[in-house]
Amino acid sequence: MLDLSQINIWAVLLATAATMVLGFLWYSPLLFGNAWAKRLNVNMEDLSGGAATYVLTALTALGGAFILAWLVSLAGEPTIASGMTIGLLVGISISLKIGMNYLFEGRKLGLYLITVGYHLISYLIAGLIIGVM
Repeated sequence: MLDLSQINIWAVLLATAATMVLGFLWYSPLLFGNAWAKRLNVNMEDLSGGAATYVLTALTALGGAFILAWLVSLAGEPTIASGMTIGLLVGISISLKIGMNYLFEGRKLGLYLITVGYHLISYLIAGLIIGVM
């Protein structure tokens, strides 16, 4: 059952912001942006997406952080260990499901690793934030 009083909205918002910052860095030329764009066979400039893309991305990050906070609250009192464990499990689950698409789409392993690496790290960080707060 969903008990909203057990969910720390500030932790959800901070986890959302951390996810967005990580995504900005992860897919920038500073980290994996160039390799990601190369594997997609596009230019980085073609991937900006516009304002609507960023709004929708923020909403998906918010939804993911909220669901993670809900799962952590179902496990009992939030702790660093429970937050990171549940974050890791969610990240692995998403990575496996994304892997099915990559197999059928014939995408390369390098693109898969960049994509799922972001999701694994972002859910670990979000779990840490939710567990701490």
